[in-house]
Amino acid sequence: TYGDLPLIETPLNPDEYQQARVSKETIYAFIEEDLEFAAANLPEKSEYPASELGRATAGAAKSFLAKVHLFQNEFQEAYDRAQEVIASGEYELYPDYEGIFRREGEHSSESIFEVSTVALEAGGGGSQFNEVQGIRGNPNNGWGFNGPSDDLMAAYEENDPRLAATIINEGDTLPSGEIVMPDPNMGANARFSRKAWLPERPPSGFGNSGANIRLFRYADLLLIAAEAANEIGNSSQALQYVNLVRERARQGNENILPDLTMTEQSELREAIYHERRVELAMEQHRYFDLVRQGRAQEVFAALGITWTPGKHEVYPIPQSEIDISGGSIIQNPGY
Repeated sequence: TYGDLPLIETPLNPDEYQQARVSKETIYAFIEEDLEFAAANLPEKSEYPASELGRATAGAAKSFLAKVHLFQNEFQEAYDRAQEVIASGEYELYPDYEGIFRREGEHSSESIFEVSTVALEAGGGGSQFNEVQGIRGNPNNGWGFNGPSDDLMAAYEENDPRLAATIINEGDTLPSGEIVMPDPNMGANARFSRKAWLPERPPSGFGNSGANIRLFRYADLLLIAAEAANEIGNSSQALQYVNLVRERARQGNENILPDLTMTEQSELREAIYHERRVELAMEQHRYFDLVRQGRAQEVFAALGITWTPGKHEVYPIPQSEIDISGGSIIQNPGY
């Protein structure tokens, strides 16, 4: 997100805030060491009692390790770690795609890591995750941020059930029976994330959503395994994993989302990229995927958005961080 960072291993006193940035390679090595320790010492998900679901697990550590290696284009390592998670038998795809993001899907078979929340009468146990992305208008239960784009709408294959499970359009009838009418101030074609929709308002209102936040799903892990397998020349394994995701998405309708069959590496790579986009849409993966894949400038240019190489790969460093470091942290190039 920010590139090179200070490497902070312990809490700092104010007189220790002058910390210089080190290379992102050093940061990655630290992350890997931390996750390797976690993978070796944490229980598996099945070893926790139901009351402890949501705690970090060995499977979560290995899954994040797979992603860390993927982001460094270390495809063999990413594949190996993903394989360990798959072979553990701890996870499987939840049969109902939309149900993943409803109450019944919390800490489901697909959940590798998610943040637990609870909407207390007095507040304090929830988050603003759903409120920020909720419907602005009727029913009025959010701010309407993070709206799905026309380009995302067009990305889905014909009759892909994930489209309706991901995007709320004007005029849609919600499971609650309410008809969606966006606030006119949102402009034409206002849309909302169904993955962040809740059927009820939290009891104390502002910022007290009790819906869990899904950070790592088994489908993401399977697509990491598929991408890494293709990059190391194992197209058959790549096809197996990506087609598992497509099979769940078709919800038993054999007339849609046929299995992928291409084996040419670049063609399969593009198909896996596409599958990541529609399977994980609105879950905050897309931008980071485009950057790591080296496709950000091309994709944004096609949408009329300026994306500058050498600048937009990373965010600007907050000025407050530069200030408290006494200037030992310098701003990223171009900002």
